[in-house]
Amino acid sequence: MSHLPTLITDLALILISAGVITLIFKWLKQPLVLGYIVAGLLAGPYINIFPTVVDMESVNIWAEIGVVFLLFALGLEFSFKKLVNVALPPL
Repeated sequence: MSHLPTLITDLALILISAGVITLIFKWLKQPLVLGYIVAGLLAGPYINIFPTVVDMESVNIWAEIGVVFLLFALGLEFSFKKLVNVALPPL
């Protein structure tokens, strides 16, 4: 349980950096995916300009949680009807 406060502060840092970078990249009319990559680099342990996530275990935990949410979102959009339409050639 001692990692819980560290995880929460890391989550706050990740979300704040992603939010600020999202606003900047929308203002610059650039793709948001590129902004998220830049936010990940700024919040990661390799660039020490701002306060960063330094515990690699925290980075791994949040990466795994992100993959779970991504797969959940893809599962919500999955449809057998769309799969059949893609798989079968039109007559």
